[in-house]
Amino acid sequence: MATEIYARQGDLIIRRLDKIDGELQTVKSIVFAGDSSGHPHTLSGTSQIRKDGRRTFVRVSSKREITHGKSGGHKTVTLNKGDYEIYPLRERGDKNDRAVED
Repeated sequence: MATEIYARQGDLIIRRLDKIDGELQTVKSIVFAGDSSGHPHTLSGTSQIRKDGRRTFVRVSSKREITHGKSGGHKTVTLNKGDYEIYPLRERGDKNDRAVED
């Protein structure tokens, strides 16, 4: 179950979870968004993840940081040991639903 928003980094929403259900795979790092714009939101270091559409469920076993690839961009977000749900912010209007881009 998701709790309140833990943090935001630009267009990324980060929620702390009590627990992630389902199987996870181990990765060395992951880019959540912005890789095509040249401003990636990157979690470095080994973590366990499960992708579900645009949502990524992440388990970190020790402190990890999400950095932003733009000079002077968003502040680094520190994730403490635990489970998280990370997804891009969506906006609605003009009969469309789209991802917000920073």
